[in-house]
Amino acid sequence: MQTPAISPRDVTVVVQGPWHPDQTPQVLDSVARVLPGAEVVLSVWKAGPDFAAHAVRVDTVLLNEDPGAVDIAGVLSPEVERRTNITNTNLNRQIVSTRNGLALAGRPYALKLRTDMVLEHAGFLDHAARWRGIPGPLRALEERVVTTSARSPRRSYCFFVQDFCSFGLVGDMRRLWDIPLVPPRDALLALPQAERDARVLVPEQHILLSALRRRFAMPMAGALDSSPDLIEASERAIAGNLVCLDVRRFGVRSLKPALSWVNEPGDIRFTWLWILKASHAEFLSWCRRHCDHDFTPLVAAMGAEYEAELADVPLKDRLIVGDKALASGPLQEEAERVHRAGRIVQARNAYVTLMRAGVRNARLLHHLGVAQIQTGDTAGGVASLEEAHRLDPGFLPTCDSLANHFRNAGDAQRAARWAAEAARIREA
Repeated sequence: MQTPAISPRDVTVVVQGPWHPDQTPQVLDSVARVLPGAEVVLSVWKAGPDFAAHAVRVDTVLLNEDPGAVDIAGVLSPEVERRTNITNTNLNRQIVSTRNGLALAGRPYALKLRTDMVLEHAGFLDHAARWRGIPGPLRALEERVVTTSARSPRRSYCFFVQDFCSFGLVGDMRRLWDIPLVPPRDALLALPQAERDARVLVPEQHILLSALRRRFAMPMAGALDSSPDLIEASERAIAGNLVCLDVRRFGVRSLKPALSWVNEPGDIRFTWLWILKASHAEFLSWCRRHCDHDFTPLVAAMGAEYEAELADVPLKDRLIVGDKALASGPLQEEAERVHRAGRIVQARNAYVTLMRAGVRNARLLHHLGVAQIQTGDTAGGVASLEEAHRLDPGFLPTCDSLANHFRNAGDAQRAARWAAEAARIREA
């Protein structure tokens, strides 16, 4: 039986965060275009940039006291700080602006949206209606909240769900965001080390876990805790309370240059994000495993994408080893395989992922350089090839690749230099 559609007039949109003069007006325009008739609450800071509050296209402008960031450098144990890279958190700002905005919501549903993310379409409304009434384990909400994506707890943090935007019943949204603030630095430093590590989680973990802990005991030693029981509980909780889409299905796009990766531009296969993230199909597989419901219609709605995305899961799992570290050998082998198959962008993604993980060898730099040249980054490609030669002056393919590149580019002098170097290696 088809569920009734959700009308934009049943939605309060909480646009939260700092006012961005170049971006926030675009966000508000997109809300008016995509959700005509929705109530709009703009929840920003009193001390933010001045703007003509009376002229913005919203129903309510809320000026919050800025709680500020929390400096937590040195609060966590060195290994936790190194692996999570948490030294400063703006989570309190996100909680305060979202929670206060939701308190003013007057419609049955609420959408939480950043002040630098525009709506492209209202796909989240369709998905919320489609998933209405589907049961699930560890239920802490009345209905599911629709969000963008989660990370696989088998490859990344447990209970990690992206916090950029979310949509659901207004009561559920309040339950999700009426959560404890991160304590001040001094208060954290007064605690024993083990308690500090348990209190300060990755922000995306803090949000979901805080909501779950109202109803369930969820002991967790810290952000890196990933025991088999926690991995199972993480899958069950996400499958039971959320609908994890992606930005394309949800209908949002980031305007912030530093968050351009959120938009998943082009082919992201073999990027670090692709490896860690659970696709919509992987999320659906958790639901099929943990929820007492027939998901056949939702699987069918994905078409061929379901099997394609699901087929990637074993590969992604193979690329993570031990303590959630990158399996560099298998990834380099996979990168070279797809490179030979002509999937140049995917190969380049993999080579870059390896480099960012600290892997550095002549073979890797050689293949990266070739892929960069093939995708139009000539200067970067030449630099990578030259570095490969410095690392291993006897690695013949690098000299051949440089000679071929300069020959094709019409630089006879440099082509001759590298051809001579290749000849010297062959004779040695």
